[in-house]
Amino acid sequence: MNRFVTDTRIIKGHLELSNIPFSGDLDVKVIVIPKVKLERMSFEKVQQLTKSIKGNLSDDVIGERKVR
Repeated sequence: MNRFVTDTRIIKGHLELSNIPFSGDLDVKVIVIPKVKLERMSFEKVQQLTKSIKGNLSDDVIGERKVR
């Protein structure tokens, strides 16, 4: 299964995606994760916010933490 991750904004309750690397009609699952400044939170708060994330998304979060 292909995955595509991008940053975008929700404006007035609407989410718009463009230039995504999928062609034709395709059923997708969209997961919306509000961005937070993890570095401004306590470690305990960060753990609480991310502990319920399971699967490949968890690996993505871990990878992003290592980049920072």
